[in-house]
Amino acid sequence: MTYALITTKRQLVQAMLIASALLLPCATVGGNPVLRMDIGLRTLFLVGVPVRIDQFYLVLLATLLIIVAFLLLTVILGRVWCGWLCPQTVFNDLAELIVSRFKIISPPFTLRVIEHLTALLISMLVAFNLFCWFMPPVLVASHLINFPVHPLMFSTFLGTTLFGYLNLILVKRSFCYSYCPYGRFQAALMDTGTLNLAFLEETRDRCLRCGACVRTCPMEIDIRDGFQIECIGCGRCIDACRGVMHNRPDGIGLIDYRFGEVKGTHFKFGSKALSLTVLSMLLLVALVWGLVGRNQAAFAVQRMATVEPRLMPDGFQVQPWRAMIGNRSESPNSYSIRIRAVGADKITLLGPVNDIRIPANEHREVTFVIRHKRSDKSLDKVHLLLVNGDKTVAFVPIKP
Repeated sequence: MTYALITTKRQLVQAMLIASALLLPCATVGGNPVLRMDIGLRTLFLVGVPVRIDQFYLVLLATLLIIVAFLLLTVILGRVWCGWLCPQTVFNDLAELIVSRFKIISPPFTLRVIEHLTALLISMLVAFNLFCWFMPPVLVASHLINFPVHPLMFSTFLGTTLFGYLNLILVKRSFCYSYCPYGRFQAALMDTGTLNLAFLEETRDRCLRCGACVRTCPMEIDIRDGFQIECIGCGRCIDACRGVMHNRPDGIGLIDYRFGEVKGTHFKFGSKALSLTVLSMLLLVALVWGLVGRNQAAFAVQRMATVEPRLMPDGFQVQPWRAMIGNRSESPNSYSIRIRAVGADKITLLGPVNDIRIPANEHREVTFVIRHKRSDKSLDKVHLLLVNGDKTVAFVPIKP
């Protein structure tokens, strides 16, 4: 029946969201995870692109983009996030949907047991899925099965499961109207074209005072009283009203989503939505530019301060240095360290500075020695170059 369309759409969106959360940690692009903060590799994967820990300015850009996009979603769709997409709502809806399938055939005690088992299973699945965003799923399962070897991880899994279980059994919807600040936050972000759920004033006189909208509301509010911060915009009251009114002459419900406060108003960009759209586009361009143009090699050099420079009999001074070389590409590479300086014929590198083989997405530490003439005043600036084949991929300035 058409009056159940909102509930059907919401459940479909939530099913897709749950499926995405479960499948994304397992999905790969070019052999890399689609999205994962891999703790073991100290690497964030964004659409298969590895971002090493020394490139975390890109993570900052991605975080800012997510925040701005979330604000834009709030300005445009209002509380639809709360009623359709918020994890607190999604998991409570899932638990209620599963338990409702047993209400007709199960006695109260059995139904209560089913409710607790459902909450426990959902909480365990959520806890397992959270680990999968930081480790490969197969590795997560292996560590949890061998819990005596990984007690900390298993304890965290149990703690997360217990937290989720208590949330689904005791807290439930009370978190939304008693603790979550998002409703107040969203009220401050409302724009001229923000979507909201409203009891239509132009048809108020047709209300039968049946109370169906109140009985079906998970937040236990009366939508007929106008805008309320506690409303999560889930649309249950729309379906309930349409279910009552569909046998009436015009068959039109009295509650609906609308942009703004006037019937027939379509979406339009207000100042807040426009500003956030421009900002999100700028951040997206910056993030894509940073991912595409990022250096494929990392190169850092540090003098070994614990070892004093040594003056050789021939008048040259030697000083040990340590280089950290990172291969950020998806294939193994061979690197060499070269030196560029005024009077380069009098300064040399000693040690394993040629043909340094580094596997894909790994780092290697190299210790070498710089030999130069101590009395040569022209060596005021020296650059160490990281070379891959004939191409210089990174360089750092030093002062020997």
